[in-house]
Amino acid sequence: MGSVRMSGKCLKKVHVMIKLWNATGSTDCTKTSSNSATGNKQAPYQCVMKLKEQGRKGFFLYDSIDSDELGDSDQREAMEENEEEEELRPTALYTVGGSDEFTFVSPDGLSGQYTGPDHDGVVLQTENPAPTNCLAYYFEVHIMNAGEKGEIAIGFSKEHIYSEGYTVRSCAYIGNSGLICSQNGDGDRTVAKASDTYTTGDLVGCGIDSVSQEFFFTKNGTIVGTIPRQFRRPVYPTIVLHSQNEAVTVNFGGQIAFSFDFEHFEESLRVKKEREIEKISMSRSISHGLVKTYLLRYGYEDSFRAFNLAASRHTVIAQENSFDEYELHQRKKLRELIMTAEIDDAIAALKDRYPQLIEGGSEAYFLLICQKIVELVRKGAIAEAKSFGNQDFKDFRDSSLLKNLFDDCSALFECETIEESGAAYLLGETQKNIVAAAVSEAILSTNPATRDQQSASLERVLRQFEATCSLYARE
Repeated sequence: MGSVRMSGKCLKKVHVMIKLWNATGSTDCTKTSSNSATGNKQAPYQCVMKLKEQGRKGFFLYDSIDSDELGDSDQREAMEENEEEEELRPTALYTVGGSDEFTFVSPDGLSGQYTGPDHDGVVLQTENPAPTNCLAYYFEVHIMNAGEKGEIAIGFSKEHIYSEGYTVRSCAYIGNSGLICSQNGDGDRTVAKASDTYTTGDLVGCGIDSVSQEFFFTKNGTIVGTIPRQFRRPVYPTIVLHSQNEAVTVNFGGQIAFSFDFEHFEESLRVKKEREIEKISMSRSISHGLVKTYLLRYGYEDSFRAFNLAASRHTVIAQENSFDEYELHQRKKLRELIMTAEIDDAIAALKDRYPQLIEGGSEAYFLLICQKIVELVRKGAIAEAKSFGNQDFKDFRDSSLLKNLFDDCSALFECETIEESGAAYLLGETQKNIVAAAVSEAILSTNPATRDQQSASLERVLRQFEATCSLYARE
């Protein structure tokens, strides 16, 4: 069965929790008995927890989490809900086009001025693009001097442009005309008229509404115009100064408050988005089937049993093909070994039960090898990690992705500090989850019954999701 390639962030979110908006069923979080042969001091939770937010329907699913690890469920929900990979945000302007000779940018990168002739001009752009992991983004510009003609253009664009609003993949609100101009990647131009122009002393804002897929513009705290977002690539806050003596100061948020109530605007978008989500209808059989498929494929045996029991009390779930239950208990055991950093035992178990994965040089085996290096570094056994890392892995060198991963592992013990290596991400729980998921997929691939089977329902949904994302990314 083919695998689905997902971004690290997407995979991380899938592994942390599953939200099932239209599911119903048992809402109890039941604690199992600790009188097992394993002698665990803490009884594991097999949780099917109801969402506590504003009556939404759904489940959080955890697999055998110890009670002391679970802690306060509300706190855990909040932590996992907000767990995102942090993006670098715009903080300063620099010159990317035009005449440097007549341009002044302050040392902090928050102010710019153009003193040259009108036929030239200068483009100021931020060092980082606008973030993409939020519902909206906004920055504000104080017009210190509108110059001789007031032709300042403020907006967003691709990296390194010359004329904003008149260049592909750019959008700008122009001061003296009040026009909002935008061009997509094909050069198709759209022009809208703002409700007002702007000049010296005005506070002009520019933002991205990711819910409506629009750029919006403000003047002195009031929205004066919007225009559809026609290009999807990362965009940079950009200011073009066209005429002599034009000068601006930019506010990216933080210590200085915006004149526009951005927090209220962002909250209104959140409410709008939630209402759109609430309108989406999905039958219980489909939603339950998706959750079951995910739990089975990735070896979450305890959560699968608990979910199946809870769901069966309220609805009859259609029987699906049983091929995803193949070696479920073994896959669960391997997952536990990986998550508890017992990599040698995991490799031994894989060799004993699935030798074809070792002999064939599977990607899952390679990931286990890399994870062993990571765990050795974590324990401070640098010499042993180096020795193990110097083994011959030529079977994997054809894959640039795997080679990059191995190089990152090697960097952990070759650099003086982990931070310097740029591979600190390998020490996180997310990487363990990725390795465990890959091993589970590899084991499923050894099942003869899957060779001619259609892809699982979850996999089909994820593929469609990836295809949709690709369409949005096109110019």
